Parts: sequence; structure tokens; C-alpha cells
Amino acid sequence: MQDVQEMKYLPSFGRKRARGLSETQKNNLVHLYETYGIEIPEKKIDPRTLFNIPFEKIFVEVGFGHGEHLIQNAMQNPKVGFIGCEPFENGVAATLKEIQDNNLQNVRIHKGDARLVLEKLQKNTIDRVYVLFPDPWHKKRHHKRRILSAEFIDNLRKNQVKELVVATDCKEYMESVLENMAQLKIPALDNIETLSQKPDWFLSTRYEQKALAKDDKCYYLKVELTVS
Repeated sequence: MQDVQEMKYLPSFGRKRARGLSETQKNNLVHLYETYGIEIPEKKIDPRTLFNIPFEKIFVEVGFGHGEHLIQNAMQNPKVGFIGCEPFENGVAATLKEIQDNNLQNVRIHKGDARLVLEKLQKNTIDRVYVLFPDPWHKKRHHKRRILSAEFIDNLRKNQVKELVVATDCKEYMESVLENMAQLKIPALDNIETLSQKPDWFLSTRYEQKALAKDDKCYYLKVELTVS
């Protein structure tokens, strides 16, 4: 059923598995997912109902990779509920184990396309969405696969998501995000070099570390989508 649902969107991600999963990883994807995983709801829901604790704020991370940022963020913000979405099974398995090992009660995981989850969350229930180092799909003919399209950003705004946080090591991709913001009349910085200064609030990711190790610039953007 999930595969049929995912056909609704062009894939914005690459492979779902890097290699054969170990028995431990397979076990995590079954048993730990029963505890910490979420499936696509049939009707729109308040995401707070996914947790056993009544969190005041909900953050969503789109494509969390191996979960470094998601886990750090959840540990540092125990009063915030986190929903992480990632189709890459190896990363999901590793993250589920980290959630269990750290006894995190404020994280829920979806192993699939974040867009399918976001469209089922009620309006004005998401405080922040993270899209960190998404696949840039460098070739022009593949730009339509980029997750940070004008349509995606506009859908977040229409769903009254309060804030969007973006990071990428692809200058042209960040420029396209700024163009989409301008098209939608969402105020955002238009000086790309300003965005290359790493902000104090940004938690590191493995993709950021790889980029910086190659002396590549990274770009960081935090923008309000709706005004309270």
C-alpha cells in the first residue's frame, strides 16, 4: 500500500537500501518500528496524538539520513515532539536503535516519503520542518525531483507550518530555494553569501562534515512561513 502511495510523487531521494540488511537491522525495522514507527494515517490527524506525552511543539525532519541531527535535536529538546521521515532503510534501522538506546520518548519515525506524512497532519500543528542536505539532483532534467520545490514550500505554508530550516552544500540549489521563496512572496535573505555563515543554532550532520572536509561551502536558511 505504501509503495502505491509513494507513486503520487516523483522520488526526491535515491536508493532505499545501501546493501543487504543484517539480521539486527531487519529486527530493528520490525520490532523497534512497532514501538517508534508511524504509518500514513487514513485521515488528517493532530501529530501530538502520535506521542504518549502532550508536547507543545512538533518538529518534522524530512530525510534524516542516519539520524545524527534528529537524535541530537531530540536529546537537547526533550519538551519537543519530533517526527523523522526517511526512505533509506539502513538509516532508519540505525536511528531506531539510537532512539531505543537513549530511551527517547519524543521521537517517531516514518520509513518513507515525508510528503505523504505532512499532507496528513492537521493545519497549524507543525512548528518547524527541517530539510537538511537533500539530494541536489544536479542535472537540470532532474531538478523536478528536488524536494524543495515551490509547490512543496507552498504546501507547507498552506498547512500553516510556522518555520522551515534548510541546509545544503549546493549553492545553486539554495539559490533555487530563494527564487521559490521570492515567487511565493515569502520574505527570505537574498544574499547567498550571508547564508554561508554557519549559525550557532545549527547542529552538525554527517553530510555537512563531509562537505566541510572537502572545503565546500554549506548554506543555511531559517525562514518563517507563517506569522503568528
